[in-house]
Amino acid sequence: MTTTQRHLQERIEARIRDNLVGLVDSKQWNIYRGRFVNAVEARARELVGVPCLTTNAGTSAIELALRAHGIGPGDDVVIPSSTFVATVQAVLLTGARPVLCDVDDATYNPEPEHVAAALTPATRAVLFVHTFGNPSGAARVAAFCAERDLILLEDAAQAFGGRIGGRPAGTLGSGAAFSFNSSKPMSCGDGGMFATGDLEVHRRAKAIRHAGLREVPDGRFLAHEIGGKSLMTEFQAAVLEPQMDLFDELSRVRTGAAMSLREALPEVSPHARLQRVDDDAVSAWQRVAVTLDTPARAEETLARHPWLERFYAAALVDEPVVARHAVFTDDVAHRCRDLWGRLIGVTLWPFQDFGDVVAKAREAKASHV
Repeated sequence: MTTTQRHLQERIEARIRDNLVGLVDSKQWNIYRGRFVNAVEARARELVGVPCLTTNAGTSAIELALRAHGIGPGDDVVIPSSTFVATVQAVLLTGARPVLCDVDDATYNPEPEHVAAALTPATRAVLFVHTFGNPSGAARVAAFCAERDLILLEDAAQAFGGRIGGRPAGTLGSGAAFSFNSSKPMSCGDGGMFATGDLEVHRRAKAIRHAGLREVPDGRFLAHEIGGKSLMTEFQAAVLEPQMDLFDELSRVRTGAAMSLREALPEVSPHARLQRVDDDAVSAWQRVAVTLDTPARAEETLARHPWLERFYAAALVDEPVVARHAVFTDDVAHRCRDLWGRLIGVTLWPFQDFGDVVAKAREAKASHV
């Protein structure tokens, strides 16, 4: 671990301990007007640039985004075939139907032509996933959706801190979901956030997040929406608050490790190709990934370098719930399985010793020179 990363981690961990001890002693655990929840939402608004609502998980934030836009039974939502199953689950939880589209082989994100091929008469929304923190293609898909009057929502679960064309990831569409679970750039064990610049959507989402409640003129809170309970707790927020406060420093450390990995990872195999990031895009570097030319070559590389990983247990189309409930063509299924089979890399876990994994990558590079 570099001196910079170690000192930053020690500062954050000390503040987390102080936050949690103080919170326990205070007995002030109100989940709706909590000190730490409010601090996290205020800081997130500074970083993202639009109002933010914390949630108990990233999946809840995606579902909240969909429900706040009125997506439900009878609606189709286009989703890239490169994502984790939770993106599909969030759509299914609303009663809408997920329709999978193909993705670009180099960025792992959809382009307008992929979305166009998946449209149905019932399509109301497109859910763009910033794969591994990479926002490449998001602006092109946003323009496509605007031309066709489609709702664009962003699954930015892995992309807090990413940027495209100078804009923060999560601000290209009508709403976005972020995640703070254990594999994301910031983590509080689990947690999420919904962000939107549309004040009416924000108002509706805030109600849906907490039993459908809205304040009426006499000061009471009455249920105006069908809503549940997907609030972030004060304990989650107490862990997240110092990371959010020091996010710029965390991001610099993560980016430095990602650049070192991107220099070394192509050397694990002469057939490895880095994930492409557009010239106007800045990745959040949740993961650093490469594709091999064949699934068999990926298996060989994983066997030689056990510190590398596949990121998901199965291709999305082979998840049983997706096979039962989502819509996709045979060609999309074939391409999904092929990309999954060839895709490997490294997850930059929060509080991980980045220096350790960079050293392993450099050793692999040296062994191939």
